Amino acid sequence: MSEIEALQKEVARLTDAVILMAQNKGDRLSTVQVTERVGRCRQTVMAMVRRGDFPEPCNDGRWLLAEVLEWESKKKA
Repeated sequence: MSEIEALQKEVARLTDAVILMAQNKGDRLSTVQVTERVGRCRQTVMAMVRRGDFPEPCNDGRWLLAEVLEWESKKKA
């Protein structure tokens, strides 16, 4: 295994650990926090949700951090 592959594997392992921690903690993000994190405006984020390209917010209008992290990790893959 090359050094780059080993680093990629370690990053994936750490990403999974962060997602698991966020799931256990249940942290939520506001719309403002989500738009800042993904670099898109509210309308674009909501359009992505309607298309199924982004996680849906919970009943309180906030997003689970774990779901946003998981979405980010899939986009980078």
